[in-house]
Amino acid sequence: MWNLGYRKQYHVPLFHSSPLVCLRQIKAVHGIWIHPCISGILNQFLTVIQHAGHIMGLFDFLGFNKLPAGIINSSLLITDAATLARAGKFVDALQAKFHNVAIALIDTPAHLPALPHLVLPEDVATATARLQKIQPQRLIVLGVNARYAALAKAADCPRFWINARDSDAAEAGCQIITASYGGLNTANAQVTGDPLAELESLPQITVDTELCQRFKEQHESGRWLGYFAATGENEEDIAYALFSRAIRHKMGLMLLAPRDPARCEPVYRESIKYRLQTIRHQRLSTSFVPIKTRVYYVEQTQPLAAFYACVDFVVAGATLHADAKNPPDILTPILHGKPVLVGAAHRKVPLLAAAVDAGVVLAGMDSEQIFAHIKALLDDPDYGANVASRARDWLNMQPGALGRVLALIK
Repeated sequence: MWNLGYRKQYHVPLFHSSPLVCLRQIKAVHGIWIHPCISGILNQFLTVIQHAGHIMGLFDFLGFNKLPAGIINSSLLITDAATLARAGKFVDALQAKFHNVAIALIDTPAHLPALPHLVLPEDVATATARLQKIQPQRLIVLGVNARYAALAKAADCPRFWINARDSDAAEAGCQIITASYGGLNTANAQVTGDPLAELESLPQITVDTELCQRFKEQHESGRWLGYFAATGENEEDIAYALFSRAIRHKMGLMLLAPRDPARCEPVYRESIKYRLQTIRHQRLSTSFVPIKTRVYYVEQTQPLAAFYACVDFVVAGATLHADAKNPPDILTPILHGKPVLVGAAHRKVPLLAAAVDAGVVLAGMDSEQIFAHIKALLDDPDYGANVASRARDWLNMQPGALGRVLALIK
């Protein structure tokens, strides 16, 4: 006889073809032996179902589509795995408010969430049918693109779209649509800031104009200043490689500041191989940095932030290589009004992830993309000013965003 006990041991994806084809796939993929008589009966039964025009999947018939405990009548959060990975505080706050949060993911996560969860079928129509079975008390869409507007629209409950990315989110019929800042083309959205940025206040900054005077000759000669700030392990070689390409395009000066003072001396000794004229900050003996200088090396933590005011753009350290141990800082250079470039490392840091998601920092997945951003900034200073202005506007919206968004979700 056919032992149905195997169903708890196999994860079988939802089928999108006919039940007959799916039955054959189950037997082929999992090597399950089904008695010919039982197989024939199932084939005939499923054929009758199809011919009768009933919408019934094979897995529903076998009980594979049973919803996980805690999903039905939940406060359902629909999002993707990458967004969920940085939404811990937001999800915790939702759970504290409603006590019945469940997660519906549109893709498969590397780590399963602790709350009740399921992965929605890729096909929106099939996902909609699944949503109707869940019958959520409220539906919260977090991020994702407007392809899922039809899915949200089909829900018969209060709906909220948080961090909408485009105006098509308005088609979901949500009671509330929020945007992380006002620069996005999102119709009928309340600008609340990003609740995932985890920012409650902005620090005060001071500008040391006297410090920046030492670069007077560079500014008067029309040379650019690029700052690789608070670099971490294995990032300085990347910085030198990017700078070498940039000065072949247009002559400029690199400021380089390793974040850990203990690394400064060995990094400096290693940098000698590049044969670039270098001035060390603590050993500068003149009023101005000589025009022939190629690298200004900052070996002290105290003036690291002060130099943000002096440069044309900032490449944020700890974003260029995964080995960097220090947290990346994009907040300080944005507050100083500088365009910020970031690499692919440590993007799970909440503020950095939110900035990349909003497109207010120039993000590159590799050195080629980062250099393309540098080149664009060198070719068009107005472009850099626009990037910096949008980033500052966005940053001003972020403090307290979590509380504002939670107050809107009823």
